[in-house]
Amino acid sequence: DARFVAAVGLLFCWHQRTPAKIFPVIYAAVAWHFSGKMSRLMIICGPIVSMLAGYPVGIVVDWCLQQFLNLLCAPRPLTEPQKELRSGGMGSIFRVLWSYCQPMALPTEAQDALKLLDDIHSQFPRPCRAIRCSVAIMVLVTGYVNIREPTKKFIRECEEIAPHMGHPSIVFKSGQGLITDYLDGYKWMKDNTPADARVMAWWDYGYQINGLSNRTTLADGNTWNHEHIALLGKCLTGPEKASYEVIRHLADYVLIWAGDNGDDIAKSPHMARIATSVYHDVCPGDPLCRQFQLNRQTREPSEMMKGSLLWKMYAHERMGSDDDHVDPELFEEQFTSEHGYVRIFKVLNISQESKDWAADPKNWLCDAPGSWLCQGQYPPALAKILQEQNPFKQLEDFNVHRDSKAEEYHAAYMKKVKERRGT
Repeated sequence: DARFVAAVGLLFCWHQRTPAKIFPVIYAAVAWHFSGKMSRLMIICGPIVSMLAGYPVGIVVDWCLQQFLNLLCAPRPLTEPQKELRSGGMGSIFRVLWSYCQPMALPTEAQDALKLLDDIHSQFPRPCRAIRCSVAIMVLVTGYVNIREPTKKFIRECEEIAPHMGHPSIVFKSGQGLITDYLDGYKWMKDNTPADARVMAWWDYGYQINGLSNRTTLADGNTWNHEHIALLGKCLTGPEKASYEVIRHLADYVLIWAGDNGDDIAKSPHMARIATSVYHDVCPGDPLCRQFQLNRQTREPSEMMKGSLLWKMYAHERMGSDDDHVDPELFEEQFTSEHGYVRIFKVLNISQESKDWAADPKNWLCDAPGSWLCQGQYPPALAKILQEQNPFKQLEDFNVHRDSKAEEYHAAYMKKVKERRGT
């Protein structure tokens, strides 16, 4: 395993403390710290683990190659004169410590064996070098045999994944031809909404909305605030009227993905679970929120899903029932892409007071006066719903101690998962 080899490489770097060797040690410490903050940040450990794992492997390969060079062109070993040891400094400290540790690390028999090997090597260098070459060949062959299949598997998996990662995720081909719905939706938003428009969408699309539409989004892939993500989940999976009363204070538009695969309806049970982890009234007593689901065979929603804002936006003017339409006094459809993959609704009668309050720099929490690093706050109108929060101690945050409520929720969640799996 590369992790254990990397640990050996880290010890080597620390033992040979030069400026070049200290850099990997610092890199490893920083990567370890931030990967502990969020599990997805584990990816930043990849480069340093590869670097440190390659260090001891390189030492072994260098030794093997050196044996071949010694056999071909190395001169006869000469006896080196005894060097006078300098007193003081760390060298003297190590020598004193070694005098105590040597009997335990190298018994007398081992010392005699090493001295005998040195004597034989000085008298018969060629045979000894040939033996060392044989050992080097065995090491290289063993390494090649053990790494050949894992390497082939790694290359095969890379070749399988590369085509999927090499194409833009918002433009793809299907049986209907080239699908540009997502790109068209972001372009429409950029061209047809005010520059200060705020867009509510699930956090997955935050970077795309911000980068392609140049509009403010309520969450993106760097949103660490679990309670904020839970509020979005509560708005999207909650009843239309109740959700509207929150959204009108936060956003001007709501964007959903309404395709068949990987759309918001498919993700919505996960949204509901996140919401109920903070707002326990979403799915009382059910951490998995199994009452909020879609029948995969009949494509029929449960009663809870059918009454949600997300389902009404998804089904708006697609289904025959009047119950599957958004309330025209609350939301207005603004855009539906050619194949229906993206839908954008305008929030009617937004709270301008809340919008102005949130935009006022006086209400930002900055790390210093005039700083660009500022944290926004919810408008006062949402104080009531925010009081219903039960702060969730993230399992990914190893620096936070989970209280009894968080432990209780986690235990109940894992119990439901095991029951669902039948284990």
